[in-house]
Amino acid sequence: MNSEEKTEMREDSALLRLKFREPSPETKRAVCHAALYGEIPDPEKKIRKITGHRYVRILSSGNATILLTVSRLDGPILVPDEGGWRGFKRIPEILGREVFTVKTERGLIDPDVLESRLEDTGARALFVTSFAGYTAEQPIAELSDICRSHDAILVEDASGSVSDPLGRLCNGKYSHIIIASTGSPKTVNAGGGGFISTSIPEFAQQDMLLSALKADPYVRAAVAAELDVAKRNLTETLRACSYLKEKLEGAFHPEKRGINVIVPSSTPREDVKTLKKLITADGRSIFTACPSPDRTLESAVAVEVKNLDVGCLTHENLEMMAEIISSVIM
Repeated sequence: MNSEEKTEMREDSALLRLKFREPSPETKRAVCHAALYGEIPDPEKKIRKITGHRYVRILSSGNATILLTVSRLDGPILVPDEGGWRGFKRIPEILGREVFTVKTERGLIDPDVLESRLEDTGARALFVTSFAGYTAEQPIAELSDICRSHDAILVEDASGSVSDPLGRLCNGKYSHIIIASTGSPKTVNAGGGGFISTSIPEFAQQDMLLSALKADPYVRAAVAAELDVAKRNLTETLRACSYLKEKLEGAFHPEKRGINVIVPSSTPREDVKTLKKLITADGRSIFTACPSPDRTLESAVAVEVKNLDVGCLTHENLEMMAEIISSVIM
């Protein structure tokens, strides 16, 4: 039996079939048009309008944006102890940089704790994701105030928050540097690439490293097209997660905006294995077993709503998702 037949068998037993998020049809057409006619749109202009920053560079991946940023930073770097991207710690260490952690409350950083940690470590930069563990909005404005008062640079990974309808995230008014992955299945779902946005000239300066990390023209075309649907992707995902947090008992940070839902579980690996059989998304998983440093260090299951096509986030599907997840975990 081949892998395709096995996938079909698993989906036959599923109670709920959803659609995994893919680049939009318009994005696919834009990439084809770029390949056929060499006409590449200007994604930088659209990103500058969103972030309010002066400079934008489109790179080959989200990790490439971290690598470029770290290479141009001075001094130690501070990262959350959980709920941030693992590359925040690993990439600086590859470059021989000193990295410290700041204690969080299930990924959320308390501004007072941050201030104390900046003073203790002498860190010159803080890396955070817009949503801690993807499930809770970080207090970016407050963190920005603390960083500025200590001459530290705030680097916000806005992979999940581009085009925030409230304007609190992915906003250059607060973050010195905004980085993002535009790979699948992100809010800007171009299938690859990433960007860095800043008003600090040296972080966007053209040199050999930036040239080596730049994205190809087809990624640029895809990013430009996906930026047009990013706000809808984010708004609908936030709405769906808010509903699920109300329905799933014990969900982390129920009052916070997020693009996934994390629920405590005493047997997360077993629960994820069961849930994968009951809820499918084109044969791909929307569940993460925790502990996982990118989500939470507690025993839990993360429901990756951000991985789903927003067209399938209907009330009926969300209600059924909540019922199935509750029956397995609770």
